[in-house]
Amino acid sequence: MCREVVARVPDARLTPLEAGTVEAAAGALGGVQIVIAAGAAGVELLAGQAWQAGQDLRVAIDLNAVPPLGIGGLKVTDKAVSYGHVTCYGAIGVGGLKMKIHKAAISKLFERNDQVLDAEEIYAIGRELAGV
Repeated sequence: MCREVVARVPDARLTPLEAGTVEAAAGALGGVQIVIAAGAAGVELLAGQAWQAGQDLRVAIDLNAVPPLGIGGLKVTDKAVSYGHVTCYGAIGVGGLKMKIHKAAISKLFERNDQVLDAEEIYAIGRELAGV
């Protein structure tokens, strides 16, 4: 996954991480500003104690809506909720924009019957909806 992102965003600096203990995860967060948890349903990928100890962390996004959530201490409905110095998003919190993108993409398909929307076109729809 990291290689795919870097292929599209050459300046991106991504590091996949495996940490077997809370201490290892907390230590690995040094210098990390954004964490996105997108793992198997019902598996906590990052304990609350680990990410809350990260002094550099600014944004935590959990894409898992099945308990236990992927990031301990977050709520599935969190949308730009601050826990200390970290702004957090749960799966439903980011799901609103996802659903807006989905609706806009489906609407676009009804404009012409020969359209196929690829990931780049859908990303462009998302950027437009987000005002970016």
